[in-house]
Amino acid sequence: MKKYLEYMNAAERKIADKLNTLTNINTFWDDVRKFTKNIHSDRSISLWQSWSEIRFDELRTGCEDVRTEFDYDDNGKLITRYYTNDYRKEVFIKEV
Repeated sequence: MKKYLEYMNAAERKIADKLNTLTNINTFWDDVRKFTKNIHSDRSISLWQSWSEIRFDELRTGCEDVRTEFDYDDNGKLITRYYTNDYRKEVFIKEV
């Protein structure tokens, strides 16, 4: 998330700063719910949701700036893949 700070306005930076403080995967979504309990704007909820998913993927893979792609295998089963920003290197979920 640190890479995007130069493109954000002050309100968006506050969201990113709060998300960057979260480091425990087991309580991550509970902590996000605490941060967002008084938010009612659809735009703000959308920002929190998308940035929370990015931060959660960063914590799961141990890499910053991870992109998620969804694909299907030959049997029709959904596969989730994680890539670095340039899509050249696939990263994997680290063991917790």
